[in-house]
Amino acid sequence: MSASATAQRSPSVAGEERPALSALAFVSDTVTLSRVSADLFNMTLGKANVREGTIDIALAISEWPRDLDLLIVDIGDASDPVADAAALKTAVPGTCLVIGVGRINDVALYRDLLAVGFNDYLAMPFAEGTMGRAVERAIEARERTGGTIVQNAGAAKDAKPRTLSVIGARGGVGTTTTAVTIAAMLGARLQEEVLLIDFDLHYGSLMLALDLEAIDALREALDQPDRIDALFIQQVAQKKSEYLYAVGAEEPPTGGFQARPHAASDFLRSFHRRFRWIVADVPRGDPVIQRQVLEASSDILLITDLSLPGVRDAMRLQQMVHEVAPGAKLHIATSGSVDARRSAVKVADVERTLKHKVDCQIPADAAAALSAINFGKPLSEATPNSGIVKVLRPLVGGLDTPGGGGGGSVAQKASGLLCRFGQGLKKK
Repeated sequence: MSASATAQRSPSVAGEERPALSALAFVSDTVTLSRVSADLFNMTLGKANVREGTIDIALAISEWPRDLDLLIVDIGDASDPVADAAALKTAVPGTCLVIGVGRINDVALYRDLLAVGFNDYLAMPFAEGTMGRAVERAIEARERTGGTIVQNAGAAKDAKPRTLSVIGARGGVGTTTTAVTIAAMLGARLQEEVLLIDFDLHYGSLMLALDLEAIDALREALDQPDRIDALFIQQVAQKKSEYLYAVGAEEPPTGGFQARPHAASDFLRSFHRRFRWIVADVPRGDPVIQRQVLEASSDILLITDLSLPGVRDAMRLQQMVHEVAPGAKLHIATSGSVDARRSAVKVADVERTLKHKVDCQIPADAAAALSAINFGKPLSEATPNSGIVKVLRPLVGGLDTPGGGGGGSVAQKASGLLCRFGQGLKKK
């Protein structure tokens, strides 16, 4: 059963017109279904897709429209409504409002549904106009917290999935800290849920930094990505904040893992059904996973310190990026504990050697990094005035804009040892 018509005016609240909502509803009770249809008529310009059904039908949907603004779902017949609600909330687009309806009038159920991400719950039967007021309240609540549901959904309607891989040329350049900070800032800027993945299965510290629990299932997911479904994602993607989710593992050092061909790209493709943006913390010690993740990336941030070994390894990684991911947008950053003014290798040397503009010079800020770890939060939340956050802001601002985020080249002549590094690599 469906309801579809055409209205002559768009909905308004407090005199301000809002774009029409893209709405989908599954309701088993015929009386409630007709009331929901009537309440959504003006909000959707008569184009709400209202069907007879329950949450079971919604859970069976494999691909959700990215521009979906509102989902209303009947949980009345669910044997475990909270678990089903959690799985559904993980499957739908992050900007989508979800309102449940059911026959149980219980405040504990209401609170449990809000805890897993539902925006409201209404007990049936309810009067005509009740659903409309609930939708308006949900929209206003999101707007008060800085959200722009309808605008974001429209902007992301045809947006392609994006994977930003963050990799360090040397240890100690702050790769994990940078990845966490960028993911948190990106989610807040786009008002969109971002997934952060630590691909270092054995020695990753990302989950530890965010005070989240590492899981054992990440290795199995990489080995069999075809088994990843909405319920699996809901179980393994841990929510840190409104827009930040994270996945990581702590495999025992004795447990070897040889990824099969294209395992990482298949894994990322599965998670992109749920998250448009994924930020990957790429390990240096696993060349197979490293190569596969870079190959599947749309954007790559390469961080080097201002040392000869660092620049040498940055050149090798840059060469690999050009080979396996020629279409990816490459960003270069410098970091490390050595003050750029006192380093023997200058930023200009890095640019001449890599023939690429340094997009970002990340300062050392040990106090801010320690504070973030103590709070178990990203730098942008724990110490928003940190110099690291300030220098990353332009980079993050350019990631989801056409032609943004740097990626320029510097065509100058290198000299000395750095020149010999480059010549040696070219000969190989």
